Amino acid sequence: MTPADVQVTRSGRRFDAQASFVSRASRALAWETLIDYEQLPRFMPGIRACTVVARRRVAGGAEELQVEQRGVFRFLLFAQTLTVHLDVLHEPQSRAHARATRFDLGLLKGRALETFEGTYELVPVRGGVEVRYRATIVSRLPPPPGIGSAAVRLNLAQQLNAVAAEIERRRLEAD
Repeated sequence: MTPADVQVTRSGRRFDAQASFVSRASRALAWETLIDYEQLPRFMPGIRACTVVARRRVAGGAEELQVEQRGVFRFLLFAQTLTVHLDVLHEPQSRAHARATRFDLGLLKGRALETFEGTYELVPVRGGVEVRYRATIVSRLPPPPGIGSAAVRLNLAQQLNAVAAEIERRRLEAD
């Protein structure tokens, strides 16, 4: 397992993030870890509860889900409660795309973000799998200069490293 490599670019209120890591786990094991929503609070920093509200199969073996996540967003001394409602599309063992339909941060009920979309992709590599993540985040209010990109980068690195560690834990447990 390699630590997550995280890149964030900012243009005004828009943040585009890319991150990846490589694991020696199988693609199937990495996929099962990524979509194990009920277990996310156990290993994902900031997530206290995650519930699949609805799930349905669609063409080609894909499935659509509605997911609710509750937790805390932290950066330095700043901490705010967070509730996110997501529409998620799974393309089995390949791609999971999530789009926020509601994003509440502290007192900003439904007004914190204009856009949040994130996609995990699993790419087989020699001896394992590369997990790639990209996200687009557009805030409704301009974040303080210099802090926005750092907050996105730090939180994304913590989350991706937690996912990588959980995949590795499950890989070692399976061996």
